[in-house]
Amino acid sequence: MEFGEIFTNALKYPISDYQKLLILGVIFVVINLPNVLLGFNIYSKELSLVWIVVSRVLNLIILGYGLSVIKGAIGLDDEIPDFDWVKNFVDGIKSFLVMFIYYIIPSIIVLLIGFHSLGSFLNAIPSTVFAPINNITTPQAMANVPAATWQHMFNSIPAEAWANLATGLAITTVVGIILFLIFGIFEIVAVCRLAKYDSFSEAFSFGEIFENIKEIGFLKLIGFFIVLIFITSIIGIITGLISGIPFVGMIIGYLIGKSFNLLFRSRAMGLLYSDVA
Repeated sequence: MEFGEIFTNALKYPISDYQKLLILGVIFVVINLPNVLLGFNIYSKELSLVWIVVSRVLNLIILGYGLSVIKGAIGLDDEIPDFDWVKNFVDGIKSFLVMFIYYIIPSIIVLLIGFHSLGSFLNAIPSTVFAPINNITTPQAMANVPAATWQHMFNSIPAEAWANLATGLAITTVVGIILFLIFGIFEIVAVCRLAKYDSFSEAFSFGEIFENIKEIGFLKLIGFFIVLIFITSIIGIITGLISGIPFVGMIIGYLIGKSFNLLFRSRAMGLLYSDVA
């Protein structure tokens, strides 16, 4: 299936069944209920604590429901699937674990490179720069340090340190983009395999995943990943603008924007994988 066909179909898909779109939207509203109430100047610490648990459970249900949408798209089923709360919850746990495992490796690598870059920056700064705050041991005392002292310390940092920091940030950014792009592609195929075979182990059948990537085409997957991020970002921006409308905006954003984005993203992933034999 070509790009245009995939994304056109995926954009139309969420509005093919308004009832299920709104049911999914209600779940998003419930997950974010403390934020919605805060928009009406209503705050409850007890409610927020309870909703930490409630939102985690519902988020897993949504992840699992997204998996059922992917499965339907792989089979070229045009109907938005019904909710199966228990199965959606279990599938959500599987989907979360797959995403966590695939992204933990690039996250650790990027963090290590980032810490190394920060270390290079700090090592290039003479110890005398920090002399004004060396004897400060409490946060309160640190907060009372005059702004002029901080400005003097900032201006005393040598150009070499700033160069190390800039180089480190550039390397971290480039490596991060490459790693998350590669692992993101593998994660997309892994989640699709999880949806298709309803098997956690299939998401880590790396030989089969390589074959699937070759069959779809690595360049096509890169293009798909980039376009998917772009479109979901646009939908996210529009949702954010709508959410800025006083009182009702946030409810509409969660009710329609978030649910639309989930259905669109899941549908597109499934359609991409539908050509795999």
